[in-house]
Amino acid sequence: MNSDKWERNVVEPQYVQLDGLKHPVALENADEITAMLPAILSAWPHRILTTPPSEPPFITVSPGGPDRWNVLHADQPDAPRIWDGVNTVCDIVAEMAWERLRSDPDLLCLHAAAIDFNGRLVVMPNARRAGKSTLAIALARLGRPLYSDDFLPVRVDAEARTCAGIANGIQPRLRLPLPEGFSDAFHAEVAQDPGPSNHQYKYLSNAPVASWGETLPLGAMVMLERSDDPQPPHLSVMAREDALASLITQNFARTRHAGAILRSIDLLSRNLPIYRLTYHSAEEAAEYLSAHPDMAALPAAQLTEFAQDDRQAPLDQLGRPAPEFAKDLCYTQAQGVTESVVGDEAFLADGSGIGIFRLNPVSAAIWNLLEEPTDLGEVVAILSEAFPDVPVEQISTDSENLMRSLTRARLITPASQNMAAQ
Repeated sequence: MNSDKWERNVVEPQYVQLDGLKHPVALENADEITAMLPAILSAWPHRILTTPPSEPPFITVSPGGPDRWNVLHADQPDAPRIWDGVNTVCDIVAEMAWERLRSDPDLLCLHAAAIDFNGRLVVMPNARRAGKSTLAIALARLGRPLYSDDFLPVRVDAEARTCAGIANGIQPRLRLPLPEGFSDAFHAEVAQDPGPSNHQYKYLSNAPVASWGETLPLGAMVMLERSDDPQPPHLSVMAREDALASLITQNFARTRHAGAILRSIDLLSRNLPIYRLTYHSAEEAAEYLSAHPDMAALPAAQLTEFAQDDRQAPLDQLGRPAPEFAKDLCYTQAQGVTESVVGDEAFLADGSGIGIFRLNPVSAAIWNLLEEPTDLGEVVAILSEAFPDVPVEQISTDSENLMRSLTRARLITPASQNMAAQ
């Protein structure tokens, strides 16, 4: 008999059907993966089926070589991925976030950790090297239930004007090796935890994870800024325009219309307290944040001036070529654009619902000029008068580049087209 387990006789596939997901995970001769999933999905109800469910799988795992697994995504049938067991599970969990949105497209979904602070969720959006997972786990060690260490579904209720985060029921994952500065006790707990691991990641199986589907009102956003140099943790109020930009980039509810996403995130940034936490040690930061008076009695966010926006993005337009900018034409703001102004900056969502665009103060001024039909020459003339110390050539180049970008983003159109559409 061949000793390679991936060449053993084919058996009937198993299917993992998770509550709240329309499509299952298919496992073909993948006993290693079948054994890992219950520990990682301990708080997400699921069933192992031996007969094919009515819907096809959103991801399929099959043997891919010695100690390797072939992972095939339903939306990328020609691009299989080869992983070891733990990275295969990581891939499945990441795709589960997308399937959660496909199964319930009205949700927002943020790349964020979320922790229960006395019945309110403190949400920590993802940022590169910010350490959200390790900080979330350090907070969980203090007894705070963990709603997510990676992706947080958020339901915005138009009638009640509330927003609530939904627990995903997945055990947290640490990146290995652990950063310097963790206590011996933390290292010992991680080492003793029986969760699956490889040289890159370890899933913890003993963290206090809230059960899948449990909801709590959002209470605050905390943006993380980890310092390489030792310093005490410090919490400060964050400028709303910076927070809005961060929330937009961390959202990945791509089936929703960009205008609906912008409206919802704009409301979150207006109605939640938003802080920046600067820290070096995750354990020190967890103790500091847990004891901080601003986190002690957070009110549930109540959204103001909220109007339901159920538009869905016409994703078939993603493949259409972007329009070209013509210097000699007059342009004006396209119809259906959603705009959010924060200070002297602006965020725009195009009418087709595909993308969101951030404008700095000068770009926002040009955008405002385009409320009326205006050509490039007129834009340059107005800005040259407003900024006499800036070379005209620079104003002309920058203005043309911006108008080209706005045209490609379908945020401005030739004035003649706009008039014809009315």
